[in-house]
Amino acid sequence: MNGNDVILEMNNISKFFGKNQVLKNVSLSMRKGEVLGLIGENGAGKSTLIKILCGFHKMDGGEIILNGKKENITSVSYARQIGISTIYQELSLFPDLNAVQNIFINREIQKGRSMVAPMKYKEMRQIAKSLMEKMNVDINIDIPVRRLKLAQKQVVEIARTIYTNSQIIIMDEPTAALEEAERTQLFELIDKMKNEGHSIIFISHHIDELMAICDTLAILKDGELVEFCPTSEISTDKIVEKMIGKSLASQYPKFDIDIGEELIAVKELNKKGAYQDISFSLRKGEILGIVGLEGCGKNEIVKTIFGSMHADSGQILISGKPVAINSVRDAMKNKIAYVPAERKIDGLFLMQPVTWNTTIASLQKIINGTTISRRKENEQTKSSAERLRVKCSSYKQDVNSLSGGNQQKVMLARWIMTDSDVYLFEEPTRGIDVNAKTEVYTAIGECAQRGKGAIVVSSEEEEVLGVCDRILVMNSGRIRAVLNAKDTSVSEIKNKTITMC
Repeated sequence: MNGNDVILEMNNISKFFGKNQVLKNVSLSMRKGEVLGLIGENGAGKSTLIKILCGFHKMDGGEIILNGKKENITSVSYARQIGISTIYQELSLFPDLNAVQNIFINREIQKGRSMVAPMKYKEMRQIAKSLMEKMNVDINIDIPVRRLKLAQKQVVEIARTIYTNSQIIIMDEPTAALEEAERTQLFELIDKMKNEGHSIIFISHHIDELMAICDTLAILKDGELVEFCPTSEISTDKIVEKMIGKSLASQYPKFDIDIGEELIAVKELNKKGAYQDISFSLRKGEILGIVGLEGCGKNEIVKTIFGSMHADSGQILISGKPVAINSVRDAMKNKIAYVPAERKIDGLFLMQPVTWNTTIASLQKIINGTTISRRKENEQTKSSAERLRVKCSSYKQDVNSLSGGNQQKVMLARWIMTDSDVYLFEEPTRGIDVNAKTEVYTAIGECAQRGKGAIVVSSEEEEVLGVCDRILVMNSGRIRAVLNAKDTSVSEIKNKTITMC
């Protein structure tokens, strides 16, 4: 393979949405067998640039040259036809079909040319099996993909792009919901694909990942390309500075908070197949972290506290008194709030405006008699959105049109408006940029400063170290260690999550 073979050039790409210019003469290129990292704040223009390349948006200026030929990419299907495929954070698999069926969807091998000709399923299965062996992964290709782990679902998506012989594969936040071992497996797979001549555009908010696997880095800010260089020639601090104009050291805001009396405690909670003998407490002004590998039970615990999952045995106590939390309604009555990890699936009403999404959990604050006061709705939304620095053109704007970071801040605004005593944050910064993360951490700290208690479930050890007071380390459904954040390290947490005690 000749590493100097330029496969793609995007020259002076511009894009307007109405009068708003979201891309300003962006130019970049990539070679065959190269991994190009793309990074920038939410709203910097990454998604728009990629959607132009994969045929979802039409550019307003510039040119795309693929394999030396100028291309007019007018549709997603045409992009796929010329060898450009995208694997989005929200996977595009059919959950009730198996891996074989998903790989060959709309590309079935048939016994004849007729539309109703029977499929050669055995042949397709053998090809799918060979693809898995080629990628050195072992998954069950015969069960519905909804039963696979997220990392395994991503493998199916990648197998589909390899089968279609895609020369450029775009990966949009592929590690957002993966645990460390799964990320390592994905990186090994990317390296293998790179060596076989595939070119990969890797979009991520995780700078350490970009530094580890990318050959070249492109940094966008406010629709402009502010840096395009080999990864080896730039530092982590420089990347952050180029993105947001601030140093990495200021990412975790510090609050001086006195820890008060107990707010909530769980005693000997058990849920078959999820967690065992879970006991801990949370106090006023405290931020408690829970970490562990996928399947350790951390997510199920917060779901139980919020009433969306039921324990088989054990107690939940609020201010020392046992309470029955059998539903989300019960949790909210007991002043418990929950920000879920999957904001688009479990949290947001995507086709509703910012006002709706912000006030839906606090209707008593905006109702006059039996009707909603639009004045109060707007006032409450404005107050909460400004506190969290939500960026939008109007509070009547559908939340689906906001960047990931602003969607997350709308979710936070909703639950902070409830003035709850206990806040459950599940992967609160998943899929958002460095600057938005700092704003989320600030919001969590301000909750604690007001005497609230917060539980932060995270797959990022650095995150819990940066924002939490104590850290519960889980393994195989049990709490294996309780650590003081000030006295521990990332390596100690990692060791605890993989070592049985």
